[in-house]
Order: sequence, then structure tokens, then C-alpha cells
Amino acid sequence: MKKKLALMLATLTTVATLFTGCGEKDVTGDYVATVTLVDFMEESDVEDMAEMGLDISDITLDVTLNLTDDKNFTFAFDTTTFKDDFSSLVSENVDTIIDSSLEASGMTRADLTDEIAQASGYDNADAFFEAMKEELVTAMDGAYEELDEEMEQYTISGTYKVAGDSVVFVTSDEEGIGLDKGTINEDGSITVVTEYEDEDMTLEFKLQ
Repeated sequence: MKKKLALMLATLTTVATLFTGCGEKDVTGDYVATVTLVDFMEESDVEDMAEMGLDISDITLDVTLNLTDDKNFTFAFDTTTFKDDFSSLVSENVDTIIDSSLEASGMTRADLTDEIAQASGYDNADAFFEAMKEELVTAMDGAYEELDEEMEQYTISGTYKVAGDSVVFVTSDEEGIGLDKGTINEDGSITVVTEYEDEDMTLEFKLQ
């Protein structure tokens, strides 16, 4: 009897081992979540933007989550959409930005006559303003490069496993953004609560 019982237990253990992981939810794929830019900025910087006529409340930044079928993951920021939207916003408000810069210096466009522009090496006042616009574009390109470098440090990779309605992330990263686990929702999206600069940030990842 004892031998038969031991054999039965051994068989059940083998079957249980074979079925471990079977039936778990398949979450492989590319996911994207969006966060509002103002969530990453100091309030004073947002106010400075507003004073220049830039309403950035609708500008967002994409966060990507790639889950492979061999249980590896990559979490990263994608600035492509942000840069396109922000560049368009600046382009639409470039004259307001220049006027605000002049006002901060105690000047107006009327103060910059052709004579003053020529004394500064420009053909006329219009040429001076065009040069200001070009300098603004150049400055933005430099700022974008710095942004990409900064966001790169928050890229996280590692392995994951699915446990019920949760995705558990395993990573050796100890700095930057804290990444622990995500909740699998009924619509297939994954909700992840991360820690960014000592504050919780909720990300809703949707399968693309």
C-alpha cells in the first residue's frame, strides 16, 4: 500500500510539473503607454512656457514595453511623438516666443529697426528675426539630444513571468525607475505602477 501511495504521489507530482505554466495568459507583444509632459516638469518651467504662449498641457511622451515569448522584456521611453508635437507647437507660436524674449529684455519688435539690425551685422530687421528663429530651432535640436540621453538612462531590461493576472518583472536595475509588476486587465492592457523620482507613476500599457 505504501509503495502504491508513493507511486501515485510521484505520478501526481510529475503531472503537476508538466502542467506548470500551462494556461497562463499570453502577454507577448509591443505595448505603449502615454504620460503627460507636465508630469515630468517643474511647475515653474510649465509657468515659464505658459508666459511664452506655449500650452503644453496636451503634449505627451510615449513609454514602450516589449514582452517577448522567451520571457524577456524592455521598458523604455520613446520621444519621437513628443518631439514632433512639441516642434509643431513651437513653430506655431514662434513669433510669440520671440516677442516674449524681447519683452524680457525690455524691448519690442518696434525697437529693432533696420538700422539697429544692420549695426549687428544683419541686412535688416526681418533678417534679424529670421536668424532668431533659426537659433531657436538649433537650440531645440540640442535640447532634444540631451532629452534622449537623459531618457536612455531609464531604459530597463530583464525577464518576466506571468502569475495569474500579474506580470512580474525581474531586473537587476537598482536606480532610475522602479519596476516591480503589472496588472493584466480584461481588455488585454497592462497597468504598471512605477516609481519616478520618489513619486508613483501609473502607466496604462496598450497592445499595439
